[in-house]
Amino acid sequence: MLATYLSALFYVGSGSAPQGSPDETLAIVMNCLDTAAEPSIFFVIFNALGVLPALYAAVLLPGAKDQRPAPPALIATSFFAGFGGLGPYLFLRQPRPQPISRAELGFIARTVTESKLFGVAMVLTSLGLGAKLATIPDFDAALATYWSLFDQFGIVNVSSFDLLVLSLFFFEPLREDMQRRGWYAAPGEDPSTEEIARLAAFCAVPVLGPAAYVLARPALPLTESE
Repeated sequence: MLATYLSALFYVGSGSAPQGSPDETLAIVMNCLDTAAEPSIFFVIFNALGVLPALYAAVLLPGAKDQRPAPPALIATSFFAGFGGLGPYLFLRQPRPQPISRAELGFIARTVTESKLFGVAMVLTSLGLGAKLATIPDFDAALATYWSLFDQFGIVNVSSFDLLVLSLFFFEPLREDMQRRGWYAAPGEDPSTEEIARLAAFCAVPVLGPAAYVLARPALPLTESE
């Protein structure tokens, strides 16, 4: 993961990524923020990068208390910096697979990301993005347009790599969250075939799979005594 992060920093910092004009880049971003815009591949990618950080928060926050040397505040930076902001937290944090009660969680985890309403919102948003992708009228033309933008604009190029990397690394905090909820073997124990299949199923479809997990996962006990 560290090697991936350093490679990403070099790719962006060295100017290897395409740039594109600021005005055209702004137009691309504004189009992605317009829910009435024609469906496009990058529209889905761009907006998925608003969902995936929230899903990361849902699985990371239960183990975020007293993390050193990476402060949990880095989780929030993923909403605007993607893997560039979240990467240091992912490879510097200490795994916390032990069971925990909701009473021990911070305010956001306890009241927001642990709620079923949050899980429903994540699934519906993910399904909406999937529907947007499925309703592209001419996918071959849309793909050609996407590759053209990918080659010309940093916002498209870097965002695409960002979504790919965040999706690939989600399995690790997901597995840890499953362990603390009894859905996966504890560290040092061999996982069952069912547990491995469950982990693979929730990781198989980017964004939607993690969203389905956050909705379906067992609730944490309210207190340690439960």
